[in-house]
Amino acid sequence: MVGVGMRFFKYLYWGDDIPERKRLRIKWRLKVRNKKCSAYIITLCEGQDQLEIYQSSVLMQDFYKIVSPMVVGIAGTYDGAVELVRKIAEECYRSNQDCDLKRYLAGLGR
Repeated sequence: MVGVGMRFFKYLYWGDDIPERKRLRIKWRLKVRNKKCSAYIITLCEGQDQLEIYQSSVLMQDFYKIVSPMVVGIAGTYDGAVELVRKIAEECYRSNQDCDLKRYLAGLGR
């Protein structure tokens, strides 16, 4: 995944605290690594954990030019990001009767 830039999930989850009119701008700012973007990002974890929450400024570090995590959700606040993770987990449990979030999200992307 060298130099692939920011990757976004096809069915990106958005926090209720981000107005729809601002979503494209926020996504663009993340993609071009604009430091003015202030949001919390939910990504797929590369290890055994399932999801991680980052403040967007963390993803502006040079390391993330090389290794780009898959963004599955964006919220305006940390609490909003936690709420999105809860929402994803509830959808997953209703659908699969388990909490294998990675498998659930992979199934949505097909």
